[in-house]
Amino acid sequence: MRYPVAPPPWSGSCLCGKVQYLLNEHPLAFYACHCTDCQRRTGGAMRLAMWVNRSALQVTQGEPLLLTFALGNGRQRRAKSCRDCDTRLWAEPNDKPSMASLLPGTLHNSREFEPVAHLWMKSALPWVVVPPGAAVYETQPERSGELTRLWQEAMQRLRTSSDA
Repeated sequence: MRYPVAPPPWSGSCLCGKVQYLLNEHPLAFYACHCTDCQRRTGGAMRLAMWVNRSALQVTQGEPLLLTFALGNGRQRRAKSCRDCDTRLWAEPNDKPSMASLLPGTLHNSREFEPVAHLWMKSALPWVVVPPGAAVYETQPERSGELTRLWQEAMQRLRTSSDA
């Protein structure tokens, strides 16, 4: 599994660079979701979700626009985006007011991170290959907190191997 050697803060930005931010803490979890909702929402094969404490995100330049979308059945999606280039930076779920789901491709060092798990593999596009060692779920994990636990265990293994 890949993870940055340098500690936070890590910088990120939108495509045009008008909105820039720092992630000042380690992520809480990082996984890839292959459900059809995420495929449609991103226009891609999967959505990468890096959960962070919302307070760990510090906008250093520009002001991201808060977008709110009605999803039906009383559900709502809220996301921070650049008003000029429409890059989605992170989601701010109403039901998790202290957390944000960062889109890790907006981090300048995004290649240094690797998801710990792949969800909804029953919907994955047939050419997707999951890296060895990543947890695989046909749908969602059964237990609440499972992805956070897997991420923390992976981080502990990395710390242990770097201390050796």
